Amino acid sequence: MGAQRFFQFLLLLGTGLCIMGTFLFFQQGEIPLVCGRGLIAQNTNTYLGPNERLPEGPSLVRVQVLVYNDPNPKGAKIVKASFAGASIPLKPRDIYGYRGQASFQKSPGKYKLKWTVEIDDKNWPKTVDHEEEVILDERDFWVQISIIGSAAAIS
Repeated sequence: MGAQRFFQFLLLLGTGLCIMGTFLFFQQGEIPLVCGRGLIAQNTNTYLGPNERLPEGPSLVRVQVLVYNDPNPKGAKIVKASFAGASIPLKPRDIYGYRGQASFQKSPGKYKLKWTVEIDDKNWPKTVDHEEEVILDERDFWVQISIIGSAAAIS
């Protein structure tokens, strides 16, 4: 009876050491703990924009405009968009409502962001024009503007 308990103890000890060794091996980063199809999640708070001025001119600011339809399928649909008088080319919406983007290099100052949305194709008014004033400060390196349906946000 004593020999059987001894072998049970050795079996449990060996299993525990094996599991601990496997866990430590995966923690070293040799092989991912959860294998997928190549999808890797990143920290969403990571800043990926520029961190220094443009070499062309010390006073230019990079501006990126992203255009999305309203996430609600019956929500506002972007018809046209422009920044500082330059039209932003729009594509057909994808499954996330993405319509397109444009990048600019502008001097600090005030610029007009205009976009037109189609609210409802049955009721009047069918389209509504929106306009926002964007102020680019000389301390800005990069400004990202997101138009989502009838709203705009600057980050």
